[in-house]
Order: sequence, then structure tokens, then C-alpha cells
Amino acid sequence: MSKILVIDDDEFMRSLIATLLTKAGHEVIIAKDGEEGLRLLKKKEPDLILTDYKMPGISGLDVVRQAESKYPGLPVIILTGYGATELTIKAIQAGAFDYLEKPVRNLELLEVVQNGLKAHERSKSLKALINPAARQELEDNLMAGKTPAMREIFKNIGRLSVNMVNVIATGESGTGKEQVARLIHFSGINRDHPFEVIQCNSLDENLLHNEMFGAVTADGTVVPGKLETVGKGTVFLGEFRELPHKLQEKLLLSLQHQQILRPDGTIVPLQARFVSGSAVSDDDAGQTNKFLQELLYRLRMFVLYLPPLRDRLEDIDELAQIILSRLNRRLNKKVSKIEDGVLDYLKNYSWPGNIRELENVLTQAAILAHNDVLEMRNIPVLPGISHPQGLSYSSQDLLPMHKIEKIHIRKVLEATQWNKVKTSEILQITRPTLNNKIKRYELLPAVPKRRSRYIKIKDRDKMQE
Repeated sequence: MSKILVIDDDEFMRSLIATLLTKAGHEVIIAKDGEEGLRLLKKKEPDLILTDYKMPGISGLDVVRQAESKYPGLPVIILTGYGATELTIKAIQAGAFDYLEKPVRNLELLEVVQNGLKAHERSKSLKALINPAARQELEDNLMAGKTPAMREIFKNIGRLSVNMVNVIATGESGTGKEQVARLIHFSGINRDHPFEVIQCNSLDENLLHNEMFGAVTADGTVVPGKLETVGKGTVFLGEFRELPHKLQEKLLLSLQHQQILRPDGTIVPLQARFVSGSAVSDDDAGQTNKFLQELLYRLRMFVLYLPPLRDRLEDIDELAQIILSRLNRRLNKKVSKIEDGVLDYLKNYSWPGNIRELENVLTQAAILAHNDVLEMRNIPVLPGISHPQGLSYSSQDLLPMHKIEKIHIRKVLEATQWNKVKTSEILQITRPTLNNKIKRYELLPAVPKRRSRYIKIKDRDKMQE
């Protein structure tokens, strides 16, 4: 018979859980708060702890930390009615075996308890607190999601953030692979070190080599590459399967020997963790350019699959709030409210461009908003969805994606007065990628009209008189 310590300041919830666990054949120990729970932990030595998160005095997170410190290997499960992405990650980082949101289904709770009792090891805890700068980065890159798949992703991010394992994030374009990389980095053990982004499909081979491994200027000065300047931080390789073959070979050698060969022949250590993003899964990899298997094995220590937005439409509520919070800072707006019906309208769309497309739609809407309310009239018409304002798509409005992208990039450039730094941030693309798109779509800033230097004939005659 297993002994389970249940800590909850809600008497009804304590009784409910105790009855369920007792019927399942467990011995249950009850504690009304965290302080009593820690006393009973020392006295009764339970096999597992079930604790509420929000309690007066010692919180559930404190219980996890103290249990992890004094009783390594003891599974602790957090129950809470205050679900949040950051809390999920914190719980896993602190050493929690699992994290469940109330109301919890009986079968789900019993299954997690059974898994906890059988567990032999779990992820290590993160002891250091997040500094203010890192916290801002973390908040800027939070993802949202309460579906089982997203909750599992957040748990895995918590586990991955406490070590330097290389990760591959796969998913359709726009699902947030770079955000995952940032979240792993800025909530993890190397968050005080740099975070560098290398887009493997945005530059020609020579420029990409210089960006990764460095270059030598005309006067012989060595300019270090991002693999060197990142130090013990994180490198995100965007669309890593597009990396040219020669650079694959050089990166493989660097990973094998944990060294970087600079252009001047000197050698420096390679200490970074790699998070690599790709819209191509391993199952589809045979249809793309050949990628060195040995390099793939070194980058793929752990794989995270990000589901498309159409498979988790219920997350749009929280995603919209996070995106608008970012846009308020970037666009100097104060949109804090959303008109009734807007979110329901957004949930009726399939979002082929995923989160990036949602952010583009909300960017346009935020720019059009005149006050602190995002109104339905600010939301552009979505293909195939009847707009509540009576707007609709004509056959002329049904454009291919590249034309829609061109129109949207032009609007953002005009809204930022062609500030490419701000535009890149809003579009969530690199400056080189933005420059490539401006060149591809032949976008030019509007030229102000000049006064004609020619004088009308009748005006000229008056002047001669």
C-alpha cells in the first residue's frame, strides 16, 4: 500500500481526493496547508505528494522545492485552478513530477498518481531565479495553450531548459519554432548567456559561412561568427535542413570536436546548445535535399512537434492577449479590450499560416484600432468566413499567399515609416529576410510629390508685365 500526502487548503477538495485515492487502495495523509504538509512529510515519509499550488503561507511550488531538496526522487504532483504557461514550466523546473489543472478527471488523476509511484527518476530542478532582463525576454516569448499536446510541450520545455541537450522543433510554418527555442533558453540554465538566430535559408553560402564561423576583414581583423559569440548560450538554426552541404560538414566537425575553426586558422571552443527548427519532419526528409545523418543525430537529441493552430483553436483566446500585449509595446498602442464576437470569428478560421498569420491579422487590426478596444471592423475578412460587419471577399480579393504577403509587408513598412528594425520585429523575420522580400516584391517607399518648377503660361505673362 502506497502512502500519499494530500496538501490542499480547500476542505472539500481534500476530502474528494482522499476518498478517490483510498478507494484505489492507497493510504492517504491529509494536510490543510503547506506548513503542515512539510511537517507530515518529515514524519510520515510518504511515497508521493499531491499539493495545491495556491495556498496561504507556503505555496505548492515551495513544497516542490523543499521536497526536491530534502527527498530527491519523491514524486510531487501540483494541482491548480490557476493554469498558466509560465507556472507549468516553473513547476517542472522546480522538480514536480507532473502538473494538473482543476477540475481533474478521476481517471486522469489516478493515472498520473500511478505513473508517479512507478517513476524512478525525473528532471532536475532549476535553483537560480530568473533575472529581470531574462524575465522580460521570457514574457515576450511565452506561448499559450491548454490542449493536452501543448501542456505536454510546456512540460518538456521545463525538462529541457535544465540541461544543454540539443533539440529539434518541427511543425508547419508559423507554429512558433523560434518561440520554443527562446522559451527553452530564457527559462533555462543558460539564460544569462546570448541567444543567437541563424536562418539557414536566408543567405547565400558565403554569407552564411561568415555569419556562423566568422570572417577576416581586408586589414586582417577576425570578426567572430555567431557560433563563437554565443558562448554557452543557445543557437537557433531556422530551417536547418536548408543548410548547404559544405556547411553541414563543417558544423558536424565542430560538434564532434566541440571546437570552431576560425577563418584565420585559430581554434576556439564550441559550447552552445542548438535548437533547430524545420517545417519538414523526419518522415518527409527523404523528399528534401540530403542531410548528413551524423549531423542530424547530433542535433536531434530530443524532438518537439508543434501542432498547427487549426488543431488547437481554443488557444486563440490566450494567444490573442499575448500577441496584443507585444503589439502594444511595438506599435505604441493601448489596445486592452476585445469586442464581443471577435474571438469567436477568429476561431472559425483554419489558419493555414498558423500563429504567424494570426499575429499578422492582429497587427493590422491593432494598427486600425482608434482606442483601447479591438473592434470587429478592425479585423480583416478571413477567406471562407462570413464577416459579422457584412464585409465579404469578391473574386478579386482571393489572392495567392505571396501577393497577400507583399501587401502585408508594404502595410507594415508604411506603418513604421520604413523602419526596417521595427518591421522585422513585427513580422518576426530577420533583417536579411526582410531585405530579400523587399527586393523580391520590388517594394519602394512612397516618394513625396514635388512642386512643379514650370510656371503656367498665364502666370508667366503676369510676371513679365
